[in-house]
Amino acid sequence: MNEYAEAKTDRAVPMRVIVCGLQRTGTLSVRVALKQLGFNDCYHMHNLLESPETECPQWARLIEAHYGGKGTITKADFDRVLGNSQACVDVPAALFGVELAAMYPEAKVIILNRDPESWYTSCLESVIMAAQPASPWVRLQMLFCFAFDPATRAFARFGRAMSGLAFRHNHRTEKDKAIAWYTGMYKRFRDEIPEERRIEYRVQDGWGPLCAYLDVPVPTVRDEATGEEVEMPFPHVNDRETFRRNTEKSRARAVRRARENLLAGAGRLAVVAAVGYAGYAVWKTMRLGR
Repeated sequence: MNEYAEAKTDRAVPMRVIVCGLQRTGTLSVRVALKQLGFNDCYHMHNLLESPETECPQWARLIEAHYGGKGTITKADFDRVLGNSQACVDVPAALFGVELAAMYPEAKVIILNRDPESWYTSCLESVIMAAQPASPWVRLQMLFCFAFDPATRAFARFGRAMSGLAFRHNHRTEKDKAIAWYTGMYKRFRDEIPEERRIEYRVQDGWGPLCAYLDVPVPTVRDEATGEEVEMPFPHVNDRETFRRNTEKSRARAVRRARENLLAGAGRLAVVAAVGYAGYAVWKTMRLGR
């Protein structure tokens, strides 16, 4: 029994599957697949994008504590953020893959693989382009959002913690360091998580090995032509073009929130100014009437 497993904390659901899969290794496809297999609420980076003001501060603190030595972390901290999830995949959870495996000894572990060169290129053409856009106009939009949108600021703090403490390399300019970090993370997964607790997997492997390992049936759908039950197609989602479109939609929502906050702030300022002027006018009238 390890120190994490001994620390009993409340969870809404048990942690059943831990996917040690870093960004751009097919994590969203696996998230969809796990949901189709009945593992609900699989935690993913999308959870942070959907609720940045709630989720990002928690993960920023965990990263700062674990990778930056700023405080301590316990199983209770992870139960707080992952307590409603039966599974987890992608960063930031994957940054703590070894620790999560120790905290939840009953969970099955999946090592989600991708060729390092392919991983590097995919990140460069998706995540890095979103975080470090070349367009001056887009960078200006991001500054506008940072100034007037609390959700953007929350995600920015999380991003700084992840890139500055967990990654510690410039993906765009330090390819060798990026790939060394990637391979080092997977080496640690394999060195510190017992072999009997994990399976090596790629999304190209499809349902067979995944369902066999998780001891669940391969999902089926009815073939409209024959009426027979056939194997459901394995989900393949979030390719680079889809990632680009989703990034643009997310940025547009942030700009809209920032604009609304700016206008609301201007409206409040106008009210304060009007009240102040009215007060001054009353005071002036009273003085003139003396």
